[in-house]
Amino acid sequence: MTNNVPESDCTFLPKEVMTPNKDFPGISKTVFTHICNLHSFLNDWARFRDKGIKLCRGISALKLHECTDYYYPHQLKPLTEGLLEALDELKNILEGIEILNNQLKALAKLQITGQPVIFTWSASVISDSVEKMFLSLQKEYRLKQIITENIAHCRDEKLIDVYISSWELEPYFESNPYLFAEVGLN
Repeated sequence: MTNNVPESDCTFLPKEVMTPNKDFPGISKTVFTHICNLHSFLNDWARFRDKGIKLCRGISALKLHECTDYYYPHQLKPLTEGLLEALDELKNILEGIEILNNQLKALAKLQITGQPVIFTWSASVISDSVEKMFLSLQKEYRLKQIITENIAHCRDEKLIDVYISSWELEPYFESNPYLFAEVGLN
């Protein structure tokens, strides 16, 4: 027995097939979100870096180089506690960037083609750029940790100035402004 259904009543809907040119489910959106989050983390990093600079300058203003080795002015305690708090916040930011870095590495592995996910940037190029920033921020954090541990005990005026300059100028940090410009962040 045959079905007597008129041909015009049958509709055919093709199934969409993933092609190498198509974005894997949400990679572009996820990468864009991660870049925005990274930008936010870097803004927070700059805010706590500035707080640390002010605290280091406050410690320098105490003129510890004029004090004996075992004398610590009472004003030093709140400054060093504030510096430790700023360092802890920088550590939290670094941990957040590490999570983003690991997630972007995983996304880069998911994108088997070298197709760009954001304008001209492929997921692997973005991942490499973020990893470079992360590694440089790790070095910066270690430097700031050493400065925080030593600045209150330092009695050399010039070394204190080096500590302040190192905290402020961030000699190890390598940013990639092109990555943020590509997505419209500055």
